[in-house]
Amino acid sequence: MPTIDVRITSMYPPSQEGSIRGYASATIDGCFGIRGIKIVEGGEYGLFVSMPSRKTTDGYKDICFPVTTEFREQLHESILNAYHQALEQSVAQQVSNARSEVDPPAQGVGQQEPQM
Repeated sequence: MPTIDVRITSMYPPSQEGSIRGYASATIDGCFGIRGIKIVEGGEYGLFVSMPSRKTTDGYKDICFPVTTEFREQLHESILNAYHQALEQSVAQQVSNARSEVDPPAQGVGQQEPQM
């Protein structure tokens, strides 16, 4: 199985208009890169991966795509796992930031300010 390195390049919260939740880039075996992979909210089907495509007179055509079912499953799983991990990190960072705003750093116990 090829190694896949996925990087989430941007994320959009569900409250915003549109169904795109993020964009990703993937590097396969360190020698082939794919940019512009979309992570899309598909309603009843949940999240799915949309490969880079271009508009033609017959609709949209993928520019690059997995050829085998096995590799497609591996690629999509890697992308969605990276997205979920980035989402968890983003939520954890927001919680941490909210805590630091609510709980200011503690002053030293027993210290008094110098009087002049």
